Formats: sequence, C-alpha cells, structure tokens
Amino acid sequence: MTPRQIRLVRDSFDAAAPQRDRLSAIFFAELFARDPSLRPLFGGDLAARGAELYYGLSAIVVSLGRLHAFLPALEWLAIRYSRRGVGMAQYAAIGTALLATLQAGLRDAFTDEHRQAWIAGHKLVAELMIRAVEAEPIAA
Repeated sequence: MTPRQIRLVRDSFDAAAPQRDRLSAIFFAELFARDPSLRPLFGGDLAARGAELYYGLSAIVVSLGRLHAFLPALEWLAIRYSRRGVGMAQYAAIGTALLATLQAGLRDAFTDEHRQAWIAGHKLVAELMIRAVEAEPIAA
C-alpha cells in the first residue's frame, strides 16, 4: 500500500467510527446476505461481535504500513478461522461487505480513491492470512 492509501484508509475509518454500532449491524447484514455460512462464526450476540470487529479492524488500520508488528495476531486469527472453514471465498465476502458498509456510512465522502485504498488494504491482509494458513502444517 502506498502512504496515501494508508492515509485514506485511516481517515475514512476515523470518519466512520462515530457510527460504529450502526455500521457493524450493516456489516453483518451485508456479510450474511453474501455468505450465510459465516453466521455461526459470530455467535449470538452481534453487538458484542460488532465491538470486537471494530477494535480488531482498528488495530489493523493503525498497523497499516507496519503490519509485521501485527502479523502474529493475523496469523493466529487466520489459522483459527481456517479450522472453521474460512477461506478465500469468505475473505472475498468480508471485503465486499466491508466496502458496502463504508459506502453506507460515509456516502459521498467514500470516494473511488477510498474504495481502492480499502481494496488494497483488504487484499494485503487477506494474503497475509492465507499465507499463514498455507504455512501452518509446516509449523505444526
């Protein structure tokens, strides 16, 4: 990611933060519409999962540009979720739901440049997580 893309992701995340409860509900609705098989991964209390999602995403956004510091946590999540059936198709659904959520929350302030920056960030994180899963049997 370029420094400008990182700044765009951070700025748009900060702009969306005041709406985080509403946006987490939109995110889950978007996600489950795209991939209903992901519903059991999030348990019953979506408000609690929404808070976890916000803080996890916040940690990733803050770490963009230096994800090596956050890599162990991403690897752990990737392996944990891969054991529950999460793979590339689910990462794609998550990315699409995230973009739809940001668009719903930020409306016209979520420009195509913001969208492209988020796509680049999601691709980077998803690739790191997929690599962790692919390497996991070697490490076991």
